[in-house]
Amino acid sequence: MPAFLNIHSESSGFGAVMKTIYLPSIYSLTPQMLNGLGVKCLFLDVDNTIKKYNDPDPSDKTRKFIKKLISAEIEIVLCSNNTRSSVKPFADKLGCKFVSFALKPSPLGMIRAQRIARVRHNQILLIGDQVFNDILAGKLYGIKTMLVDPIDRENEPSTVTLRRKLFRFFERKIRDNGNLFKEG
Repeated sequence: MPAFLNIHSESSGFGAVMKTIYLPSIYSLTPQMLNGLGVKCLFLDVDNTIKKYNDPDPSDKTRKFIKKLISAEIEIVLCSNNTRSSVKPFADKLGCKFVSFALKPSPLGMIRAQRIARVRHNQILLIGDQVFNDILAGKLYGIKTMLVDPIDRENEPSTVTLRRKLFRFFERKIRDNGNLFKEG
């Protein structure tokens, strides 16, 4: 039996908030997995989580993924540190709500996103590709977090590459211990 079917009871306590889930690709996430976690709302990082840097349009893969989640009644709020002029057109193309200038790793953007989504704290999962910005923001806000591999490491800004090197230890720990969705 897939492990994700057995984790719902674990997902409602402090321990579930503190453990970061790892999934190599955001695109392998399913509504069934989210239901197993008690998740009704995703806070999704944008750059290198669901799109490549400087790519103004969502890929077909991203469009299908978001459509599948919305069809399953999963609320989605894009949470980006980028400006409104960058995030809004992308969010509009996906039919998603958004928070721009989220100030991650500060939890201020998560507060704004929760107000937009109108969901309970324990129903939210923040997904991102960076330990420092994304995962730390979720931890500071006290919500479930998931780390995914970046879509494109080749074209990242040098500041992101540096942060990845500084937080490599934590990224490895999450990868080694955080995949709740393994078979078994």
